[in-house]
Amino acid sequence: MQDRSRRRILVLAPRNPYPTIGGDRLRIHRLSRELAKRHDLTLLTFCTSRRELSDPLPDDGVFKSVHRVLLPRWRSWLNSLAALPSSRPLQIAYYESRAFRDAVHELAPAHDVLLAHLIRTADYVRDLPSLRVLEMTDAISMSMERAGRCRSDFFDIRRHLYRIEARRLIAYEREIARSFHLISLTSAVDAEYLAQRHVWSLTSKHVVVPNGADAPAQEPPAQADRSRHEIAFIGNLHSLQNFDGVWFFVRQAWPEIRRRYPQALLRIFGPTRPIAARRLRAIPGVRLEGVVPRLDQALASARIGICPVRITAGIQNKILDYFSNRMAVVASPNSIEGVQARVDEHVLTAATAQEWVHQVCKLFEDLALSQRLADAGRRLVLERHSWERCVQPVLAQLDLLMPQPAQDTAPQKAVAASFA
Repeated sequence: MQDRSRRRILVLAPRNPYPTIGGDRLRIHRLSRELAKRHDLTLLTFCTSRRELSDPLPDDGVFKSVHRVLLPRWRSWLNSLAALPSSRPLQIAYYESRAFRDAVHELAPAHDVLLAHLIRTADYVRDLPSLRVLEMTDAISMSMERAGRCRSDFFDIRRHLYRIEARRLIAYEREIARSFHLISLTSAVDAEYLAQRHVWSLTSKHVVVPNGADAPAQEPPAQADRSRHEIAFIGNLHSLQNFDGVWFFVRQAWPEIRRRYPQALLRIFGPTRPIAARRLRAIPGVRLEGVVPRLDQALASARIGICPVRITAGIQNKILDYFSNRMAVVASPNSIEGVQARVDEHVLTAATAQEWVHQVCKLFEDLALSQRLADAGRRLVLERHSWERCVQPVLAQLDLLMPQPAQDTAPQKAVAASFA
């Protein structure tokens, strides 16, 4: 017998949240995990291969049922190429699928709420009669706008494309916002950016829902018990933003740091494309660790966590991970915009190569400073960035907006359906 106080929520995700690697997957999984404590969730997501389509179901109990739609990458690239002469954002065209739209229309009537993750899935539910929630996460237009201004030796020729995409995205964000009853973002900076571009004047509700962090259960090691000259970077290097940040650091700042401290080691955690891996492995003192089973254990020896990301929007989860693992942090000014951290109290900042060298070397030498920053960062995460706390604003708004539960149908089971 179904609990009538529990609503049914259909979650649309452009990328399969499993395995939970990468900021977008982590966010929708953790938000869903908190929602699942009070409501019954169904997941509808894309898979890029038939192998992924047949992967075993997740057993974490977050979703009552899981439905997957095949969208091969070659089809997504054709979608994007076809959209080039139009005004449609490539971010949206990439995820166009008739099979996904059919699945949405089949599943939606049995649900009280339709939750679209990112604007990439927003179009699928914009005209449906249910309560519609857009988990926007970031202002993607802001990220593209910053990418268009950022100079780098490996993607300068693409900057004009990012500027075009930024203009398309802001127009699309302005249009799509009208269709949702509630919109959530990770950062007040993103909300302000969109307000300045007249997005929020067209929608009635938006809430800021910061990312949380899963703090290690055990107290992480003190700075004195870590390797003095070890640095860590966490990030999916398939991402333009992460690779640009790492490439800037290893090309502009790392050689001088290594000249001063030849024993310095930079460990990079996360998936990396083969061509990027070859470039990074050729740099002395850089070690690629890939995806590790226990991040807290892998970070236990590193004194400093870095976030040199220059093209940002929303919250950089890696900073929260560093804080929760009791590491001293150096970050670019842009990358701390969505984090409730104060410069020189919780984090040091650096923008130029010279500033990066200065701040990293200062932490190598000043154990008391690095310990003070590490302790303050961990306190900040424990007090303000638990997922349970962060999700409260959207839960409160859903309680106000939610209709009565849908009529009883057959009980949902933890099954998977695939739509080719």
